[in-house]
Amino acid sequence: MEKSKNKYTATSLMLTTIGTLLISQKPPFYLDIVILCVALAFGVIGYNKGEKCQNT
Repeated sequence: MEKSKNKYTATSLMLTTIGTLLISQKPPFYLDIVILCVALAFGVIGYNKGEKCQNT
């Protein structure tokens, strides 16, 4: 398995972890939805940048 070379992967994993921890909190903390959406966006951006680097 090839190691990731961009900063988006680490950021996406960190935000996913934080968002997942916030989901389990009582009372509900609705910022977790925003954090998980941002993590998803970072993951997609990182994937696209990784694909562009491999194609060139």
